[in-house]
Amino acid sequence: MSRLFVLSLLFLFSAFPTFSQKGYNIRAKLDNYAEKELILGFHYGDKQYVKDTVTLGDDGYFTFKADTLLPCGVYLFVLKPDNSFIQVLLPESDQDFTLSTDAKDVVAKMKTKGSEDNQIFYEYLDYLGKMRVQADTIKAQLDRLKSNPADSLRLMQKSGELDKQVKKYQKDLIAKHPGTLTAKIIKSSTEPEVPEFTGKDDRDIQMKKYYWYRAHYFDNLDIADPCMLRSPVLHPKIDQYVNKIVPQHPDSINIALDEIIGKLKNAPETYKFYLIHFLNTYAKSKFVGMDACYVHLAQKYYCTGGASWVKKEDLDKICDNARRLEPILIGKIAPNIVVKNNKDQPISLWEVDADYTVLFFWAPDCSHCKKSAPFMVDFAKHFKDRGVKVFNVCTAVTDKGPDCWKGVEEKEFSDDLFINTYDPYLQSRYKTLYDVQSTPQIFILDRKHEILMKKVGAEELIKVMEDVMRFQEEKKKGK
Repeated sequence: MSRLFVLSLLFLFSAFPTFSQKGYNIRAKLDNYAEKELILGFHYGDKQYVKDTVTLGDDGYFTFKADTLLPCGVYLFVLKPDNSFIQVLLPESDQDFTLSTDAKDVVAKMKTKGSEDNQIFYEYLDYLGKMRVQADTIKAQLDRLKSNPADSLRLMQKSGELDKQVKKYQKDLIAKHPGTLTAKIIKSSTEPEVPEFTGKDDRDIQMKKYYWYRAHYFDNLDIADPCMLRSPVLHPKIDQYVNKIVPQHPDSINIALDEIIGKLKNAPETYKFYLIHFLNTYAKSKFVGMDACYVHLAQKYYCTGGASWVKKEDLDKICDNARRLEPILIGKIAPNIVVKNNKDQPISLWEVDADYTVLFFWAPDCSHCKKSAPFMVDFAKHFKDRGVKVFNVCTAVTDKGPDCWKGVEEKEFSDDLFINTYDPYLQSRYKTLYDVQSTPQIFILDRKHEILMKKVGAEELIKVMEDVMRFQEEKKKGK
C-alpha cells in the first residue's frame, strides 16, 4: 500500500511567539513531595510536552523563571516519579505568582498568591469536588434503592437539583469573571441548550435537533483563542465534532474541516497545528475512502499557498500525492487502461461487459499476492454467474513479463474465471494512473466504471462485494 507524505509538528515549537514583557516567574511550594526536581509541562493540541525542569531552591520553592512570557494556556507541574500532575493556568499577562499546596491533597490545600485566575480555578475545582461527593452519595443510594420507586424518584430529583446548582455556579462564575482563562475553560465544557422543535414525526424532530446542535456546537468555545491550543479542552472538542458529530463520509468531513480551518484563519499557530494535524490524520487513516480528505486538504490549502511555512520539497511531495490520488478516489470514474492478454492482444478495461468489475493488480514474486491468490479464486467462483468479472493485471515488467503467465498457472487464475492481462513495458501507464506502488491492489468498479471500493484485502473481498451489491440495489430502489 502506498504511503502518503506527512508533516512534522516540531517546527511549531521553534515558532513559539515570544513576549518582551517582564517575563514569567512561577514559584511552587509542595508539601509531601520528596523529590528535588519538578517539571513544567504544557498541553498542546492532543499531547503534552515538557517546557522546563528545575531543582528545589534553598528557600523551599521550585522556581520557573525567564525574561519572556510563556504562551498562554494550561500548564502542568509534573511530579516524579509517577508523572502525576498539578494544573496551572497561565493567562497572557498573569505569569508572576506563587502556588503552595500538599502534593497528596492538591485541590483542598491549594493556596495562591498573585494569580486571580488560579485562585478562581482552584476554588472552582474545590467546589466541584464537594459536589461530586454528594453526587456519588446519591448514586450509591440509588443503586441500593432500585426496588423502591418512591425513594428512587426522590433521589433522582435531588440529583437534578444538584446538577442545577453546579450549572448556576458555573454561569455565575463566567458572568463574574469574564475573560479569565478559568471562565473560558468552564464555558467550553458546557453544551449549547438545544431548543424544542416540532415536526411531522420523531425522526424529523430529531434531525432538526441534530442540525441545530451541529450548527451551534462551538458556541461556547472560541477555537481561535490562542490559549485554547495549550489546554485540555480544545482538541477533544474538535475531535468529537469531526469524528462523531459529522457523518463519516469524506464529503461531510471535508465540509467540517473547512468550517474549522475557516474559523482559524486569524489564529496562525492554531491554524498551522490543525492543518498539519488533519493532513497527517488522513494520510495515515486506515479507513477506506479517507484519502479523499487528504486530497481535499492538499489541493485546497497546501497546493494553493495556504501553508507557506512548508519547505518546497515537502510541499512538492504532498501535492504529488494528491495529484496521483485524485483520479482514483471512490466515486471517480476509473481511468481506462488498455493492456494485453497472453497472445499479446489488446484488452480495454472499459470494454469489459459486466455489472461489476474487480480490478486486481498482482505480481509473480509478491508474497502477499501468493497469499491472496486462493481468496481471489474463491471470489471469482462465487460471483462468476452474478454479473461480476475479475480483471487481473500482472505487474511484472520487461524481461520478467513472461513470469506473469507462469504465475497465472501456479495461482490457478484460469481464463474461465479471470481476464488475465499484463503490460511489461507500461504502455498503458497503469502504475501511474492507479498509483500502484505495491501489490496486491484491488478496486471494485460498477458498470459505468465508477470506483465503488478500493484497498480491499482479498480475504474480505467476498463480504465486501456482497455489501457493495446490496447497497447498490437499495440505492436503485430508493431513487
